[in-house]
Amino acid sequence: MSSIAIWNRALGFLGTRAVASEHENTPEAIQCRLYWDSARRQALRDYPWGFAQRRAWLARLPLPDGYGPEFRFAYALPQNCLKAHELRHEGLIPRPFMLVREARQDVPCLVSDAARALLLYTEDVASCRLFDDLFAHALARRLAALIAVPLLRNNSQKVSELEKLYAQSLPPARQADAGEARLRSCTADSWLAAREGA
Repeated sequence: MSSIAIWNRALGFLGTRAVASEHENTPEAIQCRLYWDSARRQALRDYPWGFAQRRAWLARLPLPDGYGPEFRFAYALPQNCLKAHELRHEGLIPRPFMLVREARQDVPCLVSDAARALLLYTEDVASCRLFDDLFAHALARRLAALIAVPLLRNNSQKVSELEKLYAQSLPPARQADAGEARLRSCTADSWLAAREGA
């Protein structure tokens, strides 16, 4: 998979001409370049795509002012963290968290009451080589919806149609992902523990 292949798929949804290079000065290439990163990040945030999921133990930071009554700890986010999904204390027990901006250093951080925090998150994956086919198809639809306004002269009906097509591309991804993982429960089942005499 390449960015040009995804761009041309998006342009195909619009019914416009294809591009041969990212560096062309055609209106189609200019708009694809302009909206590419935004479309990619939006599509990554809209669903926890398996190829973009990561886990990382977080490094502690000083707790920002004003969060002490609710939270005890602050953590630096991993590099390229696009969306935080779940925080686990000691890597097992899900804990509440909030993303905030640390005023002194003006950087985003995570606050929680987890003393040792493992974050499950979506990484900002830029390499098209890592994209799976379902994501590439959804991304082409997302890109098409964004570039439709400048290329089709504000055709709101076409933009609405493309937005619907994008939304319809997410359920098949959910179905495909559902069959690709069997996760172990983080907490012991009390019924099984009783049967085993625990």
